Amino acid sequence: MRIIIPQPQLLKSLQIVERAVNDRSAIPVLGNVLLEVHDNELILTATDLDVGVRYRLPLVEQADRGAITLPARRLSTIVRELPEEPLTIEARKNHTIALTCGASQFRIPGLPPEDFPTFPPIERTTTLAVSQSTLKALIAKTIFAMSLEETRFVLNGALLRTHNHILTLVATDGRRLAVASAKTLAEPSQQISVVVPAKTIRELGRLLQEDQEAETPVTIAMLKDNQLAFQFSAEGGSAIGGGDVTVMTRLIEGQFPQYEGVVPAPSKAVLTCSRQPLFGAIRRVSLMTTATSQAVVFELAKDRLVISKESAEFGSAREELAVTYAGEPMTIAFNPEFWLDALKALEAEEIPIEVTAPDKPAVVRLPGFLYVVLPMKLA
Repeated sequence: MRIIIPQPQLLKSLQIVERAVNDRSAIPVLGNVLLEVHDNELILTATDLDVGVRYRLPLVEQADRGAITLPARRLSTIVRELPEEPLTIEARKNHTIALTCGASQFRIPGLPPEDFPTFPPIERTTTLAVSQSTLKALIAKTIFAMSLEETRFVLNGALLRTHNHILTLVATDGRRLAVASAKTLAEPSQQISVVVPAKTIRELGRLLQEDQEAETPVTIAMLKDNQLAFQFSAEGGSAIGGGDVTVMTRLIEGQFPQYEGVVPAPSKAVLTCSRQPLFGAIRRVSLMTTATSQAVVFELAKDRLVISKESAEFGSAREELAVTYAGEPMTIAFNPEFWLDALKALEAEEIPIEVTAPDKPAVVRLPGFLYVVLPMKLA
């Protein structure tokens, strides 16, 4: 195997796949990235057996076919420090490569490519397509609500489901629920409902492009053995060049909660306020919270919202906002992070918050987005 590739292009390629590497695995090859050259195309693959990322990109220079696995972190660190010049990778004996860039020369030992896990073939049994910007937005509006508790494994991810032309992502940790929906580019070949692990959701959110100028699609394919594949293009700009990304993941087995049943009916008591002032007020008041006292207090009155927090250790904070509200006066306590996470992900200028009672969930309903937040008990 012998390739010549610009340093920025190889570095970008490694950055795309290396997050799937498992350095702590008892299987040494899982700490490596697989490099393959076929028909003047470089293919990089990394996997931890649960999530795998493959990146394919064309090579401008003529290349010799071959394959090798190399330590992912070490290779990435070396390439990052090299000058932005063409670099040469040439396979030597005993699964070792010689890497040359300008005056720099490295010899890096690897492992046999035969030891690397094989990616299952993508034989599409169920396929749907959605634009990259759409899927990225759905992830941003739900990722923060995924559970971090290992005992509730089915909640350590997001429900991905389709209904006709609508793709929906759902995440909950039992104290809040985020539901985001959008149209697909075409009706799926078959309706699906699967739970995608949190790590996969995070990697997709990182890799997907904003894609504001064109509706570049993401193809989602249901595979055998309870696996799912996402395929899309990763643009790198004219100086770097882009390639094709495949993210393959095992799915979480188990029944995702029937979330529709916990969504409150629409309430006539609606607090409407500007998103940025609300975000700023909650963030500042939350500076007075502690690990044992996280709740901030929302005091609602006619066209007024007071957000406050008192702490014996740090003192107190209080901010008053002009809002639209015509319901009964009410005092409710919330975990401020639950609101900051959602407000950060939303783009709407005005946020309607439905409230019914101090011990009942608050609800935000916007086109394509639903958010339910449980209150905290007042001390």
